[in-house]
Amino acid sequence: METRSNSTPDSPASGSGAEPTPLSADGLVLVPLAAAAALDPSVFSKVNASEAIPASWEDRARKAWEYYLEEPLVKNCVNSWRTFAVGEEIKIAGDDEKVKWEAVDVADRLSVSEFVKDMILQLLVKGDAVGFKRYTKDGKDLEELVCVNPVSVRVKYAQGRLVEARQTPEDNPAADEGLDLPVEQVLHLKWDAPAFSPRGNSLVLPAFQSIELLRDYRRAEQAIAKRWATPFRLLKVGGAFGQKMVMPDQKMLEQVRDMVNKMDLKSGLVVPFYVTVETHGTEGQVLNVEDKVKEVKEDIVVALGLSRSLVTGDGPNFATASVSLQKMLVMIREIKQAARSILNWIFNDWLELKGWEDKTLQFLFNDLDPSDAVDFKRLLIELYDRKLISRSSLQLKMDLDPDIEAANRETEKRSVDMLDEKQIKPIVDMVTAGIMGVETAQEMLGLDPAKNPTGSRAEASWAGPFARASIAAVCDDCVHFDGDLNHCRVQRNETTFDTPVCRFFDLKTAAMERGSDREKEPTSRQVACRECGG
Repeated sequence: METRSNSTPDSPASGSGAEPTPLSADGLVLVPLAAAAALDPSVFSKVNASEAIPASWEDRARKAWEYYLEEPLVKNCVNSWRTFAVGEEIKIAGDDEKVKWEAVDVADRLSVSEFVKDMILQLLVKGDAVGFKRYTKDGKDLEELVCVNPVSVRVKYAQGRLVEARQTPEDNPAADEGLDLPVEQVLHLKWDAPAFSPRGNSLVLPAFQSIELLRDYRRAEQAIAKRWATPFRLLKVGGAFGQKMVMPDQKMLEQVRDMVNKMDLKSGLVVPFYVTVETHGTEGQVLNVEDKVKEVKEDIVVALGLSRSLVTGDGPNFATASVSLQKMLVMIREIKQAARSILNWIFNDWLELKGWEDKTLQFLFNDLDPSDAVDFKRLLIELYDRKLISRSSLQLKMDLDPDIEAANRETEKRSVDMLDEKQIKPIVDMVTAGIMGVETAQEMLGLDPAKNPTGSRAEASWAGPFARASIAAVCDDCVHFDGDLNHCRVQRNETTFDTPVCRFFDLKTAAMERGSDREKEPTSRQVACRECGG
């Protein structure tokens, strides 16, 4: 018998450390025996943990977006961060009413709130956010805001500044065709990355391995559930029963099969003595998947930045949970700062196009603050009341612009609400105390001193507390003063002729005119006599 050697002159020696090449003999390929990985390469293809995180930034961004769309836990965490920071709607305030309402109209026309939400979502999920603004044909206004997919944009930086932005087709990123975006119309934000890094890092990136492990547990749980729900049944027909041997034919096998397939699972089935049913697949130990899935979910939530104590409800102590909450608040402020950068990029350019560079706009977020903001604001107000902090510091801590608030206060001082007692009473008190003049008070109230009638008792009553100070008269000019007795009939006390008049002052000449008018008017009796001819 001829034997064949496993080595040939052309093949390397077995002791050289190189892999032996397969040999062809009689048209057959002889593969040397190897480990289990050679029998089924798919068994250990993804055991390496590094393969769960792609090498390129584009692949990581696509995978993070896939996790956001398919994993409810990831979507809930990311949306929670965005909701805490941005809220439902962004409101605009300013030091000029006209500019403010113009900015509100622009925000509604360009859907600024939705644009900011989309940018923040791309920033957190993919690590990058790219915005593009398009001007009108005359170049005097903004026409459109576009949230560009950052995966389709190639950026280049020089000395920390963006010098080139080129958008390529998303279906074929390697293609030479593309569109160069003007750098002055592009905004590029990076999340959790230094200034020299051209790309940011996704918020979902630290949870990649935990998400893959969670999916493996789900597949195992599905396989176990499928094995329990659809067990394997083995039908045994025939055999030796005592001294009798039953040999089933094809017809008997088909009858038993049809009988079992058509049976009602809620009732019993009577079968001949030579039929036996064996069920396989429900025996053996079952993997406790629930506890494993719970642990993996907690790891994912922690990887996405939320505190484990807030997710599971337990923790070492209250101090640790409080520190975790403060950390979350700092991160919310970072996201909010990114949103403010987007808004400043939009409206600073718009103000410059309109020629309103000296105007200021403030952006208010209708956010959900997980902290107890009421106690904090009450503490700030108490510090301000005790003169421990200034008004500007109080406004800055409450996310208000001191310049805008000062301009609003100046606008409010120009007009006083006549129906607001809180505004009227201090003015009246200062006039009564002699600190402020009547003319000054009338100007503050928006009244014209020249149009205020002060010549009669009714007019003096209309003038109210200002009548005594505004009318340069004495009691001798009043009809209620009795010069013989030096007595006032209204106040019922003794007075002198040179005493300044009170609010019941009624000029003598005006009273005499009213009396003469009454004498000229016919009485009711005279009118009746004229009608009857008497």
